[in-house]
Amino acid sequence: MKTTVTIMGILASFSLSSQIINKAYHENADYKSCFNEPGIVAKPYDVSIVTKVIYNAIPDGYQVAYTTSFIGKSAADVENKMNKKIDNLISKLSGLGIDKKDVAVDVISLDPIFDMYRNDTLPREYKITENITFDVKDLTVIRRLAKVCLEFGIYDIIDVQAYIKNSKFIYDSLATKTVQILNMKKKFCADLGWKFEGGNTTITKTKDVFYPSERYLKSYLTNNGFYNHDASQNTSINHQRTVDVDNYTALNYKNADFIFNSSYSPPVIQFYYELHYGYVKKDLEAEEKEKKKKEEGSKQDKIYFIIDKDGNLKKIEV
Repeated sequence: MKTTVTIMGILASFSLSSQIINKAYHENADYKSCFNEPGIVAKPYDVSIVTKVIYNAIPDGYQVAYTTSFIGKSAADVENKMNKKIDNLISKLSGLGIDKKDVAVDVISLDPIFDMYRNDTLPREYKITENITFDVKDLTVIRRLAKVCLEFGIYDIIDVQAYIKNSKFIYDSLATKTVQILNMKKKFCADLGWKFEGGNTTITKTKDVFYPSERYLKSYLTNNGFYNHDASQNTSINHQRTVDVDNYTALNYKNADFIFNSSYSPPVIQFYYELHYGYVKKDLEAEEKEKKKKEEGSKQDKIYFIIDKDGNLKKIEV
C-alpha cells in the first residue's frame, strides 16, 4: 500500500529569517581595496599622482572540463565503452562548432573493483575515470554543451577557464591611456599653481589580470522557519533551506580613471593597470637655512686668543 504524505507550508505573518553569508568576501579584501588610494596629493615641495585604468576583454575562448567514469567487466571492456561513448559525443558536438581537435581526453585513473564480501583476489570489475576538456569559442555554447553531455550521462563539470590569445594590444592601450590621463592630472595641478620645475621624478607601474574563474564568490542563502506545525499537537517541525549561490563579481570601478568596454555584461577577463607618479622639488629655503646654520657652527668652532701686555691669555669674540 502506498501512502503519500504532503506537508504544506503556509507563509503567513510568522517571522522568516534570512541570512546571506559570503565566504569569499573577506578573502578578497585585498582585491576590493586596490582602489583606496587618492588620485592626487600635492604638497609645497612634492606631488603624488595615481592613475588607474581597467580593460574588460571578452575571452577568445573557454576551456570547459568535465569528469566522468566508466565501469566494465575487464580492462578491455571498460576501454571500449569509454572510446565508443567519447566518439559518439564528439560526433554530436559537430553541430555546436566543436571539432575533434577541440576535445582533449585525459585518463585520470584505472581502478580494479574487488568484491569485499567474497574476498576475491581477482577484480570483479574495472573503473576508468577521465577528464574531458572542450575548447569552446563562445560563452553561449557552454549551455548547449552541457545539454549534450547530459544526454551521454556526463554530469560533473569541474572547471571553466577563460583565455585570451594575445594581450599585447590590451597592455599597449592601457599604457597609452594611463599616460594620457596622467598628463591631464599634471595639467590640472599646473592650472592650480603647482610648478613642475627643479625636481626629480619617480614612477612605479603595477599591472595585473583577473580571470572570471577567480572572481566568483561563493555564498549561502539560509532561510529558517518556513514551516510551523499545528499548535494543537505537542510536536514541532524545524525546517532549514540552504541554497548554494555562485555569483560573479567584477573589479570595483569606483575610483578607476577609465574603463575600456565598461558596458560588457558577460564575465570578462579584466586587465588592471596602475601608475604612481611622484615629483619632488628642492626646498631652496630650507637649504639656505641649513647652509647658514653650518656656517655659524663652523665659526663657533674657531676660538681665538691673544696675549696681553701682562702675559695673560685673552679670548677674542669673533
